[in-house]
Amino acid sequence: MRGIFIVFEGGDFCGKTTQSKRLYEDLKARGLDVVWTKEPGGTPEGLEIRQKLLHGNIPPEEETDLFCQDRKIHYEKVIKPALERGATVLCDRNEYSTIAYQGGGRGYDVAEIKRKSGEARNGIEPDLIILTDCNPETLKERIEKRGETLTRFEKLGMDFHHRVRKSFLDQAAQDPQKWRVLDASRSIDEIYEDVKKCAEPLLPKTEKK
Repeated sequence: MRGIFIVFEGGDFCGKTTQSKRLYEDLKARGLDVVWTKEPGGTPEGLEIRQKLLHGNIPPEEETDLFCQDRKIHYEKVIKPALERGATVLCDRNEYSTIAYQGGGRGYDVAEIKRKSGEARNGIEPDLIILTDCNPETLKERIEKRGETLTRFEKLGMDFHHRVRKSFLDQAAQDPQKWRVLDASRSIDEIYEDVKKCAEPLLPKTEKK
């Protein structure tokens, strides 16, 4: 029986990693077979690709190719095997970030992104996509308060991050049955209550007897 595949998406510092890891810990405590992973860098081979993507100086086409190279390895070695054994897979970023950042933000052809990424995914689709959405200005304030070290994507201007947000929201609007858009300007606990409501209807399929 195929497992459940849930993807968490959103802009930088929107809380998607916090929310996905919190759900992971809860499901693990319930005795579920659950895997938390991320893109890029969800495999040992992908860690080098991740460093190049986050800190290198490369054009959008090469970025897309690297993301899809990482994605192919990730699906083959982590996502597909976990789903085939019936596990719940929680993934921090996926194809939809590539569309938002390289397509919406950097202007690379979205149709080409979908073609390349589709080959990397080999037909595997998520059951649910949770978008933690927040105004980029609010996220900027959050980053400044934390004093975080920024990647090259996070250093790009506000216009870039508004384009990224618009792309995420446009993708969600195109497939409302699969996407859930959550207001990420709220507290962590408030957001997580909604995460649980979104994920819970899918989870009984994977519960251990």
